[in-house]
Amino acid sequence: MSDPDPLKPHFRAINSGGKRRGFRLEGVFWTALDSVTKSDGMSVADYVSRLNETRTGENGLSSYLRASIMQRVLEQHDRLRGRIDSFNSRAIVAACPVPGFIISIDKKILFQNSGFLMYLQTRFAGLDNVEALSSIKLTLETPLLDLINEMRRDSSRPKSAGFTVGYGERRVRGRLSMALAPDMDDPPAAIAFVSGQS
Repeated sequence: MSDPDPLKPHFRAINSGGKRRGFRLEGVFWTALDSVTKSDGMSVADYVSRLNETRTGENGLSSYLRASIMQRVLEQHDRLRGRIDSFNSRAIVAACPVPGFIISIDKKILFQNSGFLMYLQTRFAGLDNVEALSSIKLTLETPLLDLINEMRRDSSRPKSAGFTVGYGERRVRGRLSMALAPDMDDPPAAIAFVSGQS
């Protein structure tokens, strides 16, 4: 059930447990109730009947129904959040066997994997610790904001970009394969993997 105003109350009569019961719930609750019962493989009437049998306390069935729906939505949210958190951008980059890093919209390297550290260390003498990374200069052939906007429009495939990385007087050029960092929206960031030499 969808309504242009999800906060507008709607009345529905439900036959459950041999009784006809009327409920006046906001549209968003009816939508969530339909979704919950569909995922459980049961009818709205059976859900209401089961809820009424387990209800305790002095709250009315309408209040108990609202609370039950909200509890289910929060449980689904927590499960999805757990999945997202276990596959966050840092975990993806850390697990990748090729040199990779996360770059912010202002071109700061927020995180890098051990492969990227080794990539830099084999190309630049004296780059022997993580603190030395602050002296690295990374530039992209295409402005990062343009790349991020392209990836937002079409996230179905990674974007490719040339890069130059410098340390002291030495410069190395290469290619990056890039995708949006899925858990970094504000401000946005990109995951980048070294995909070749220029």
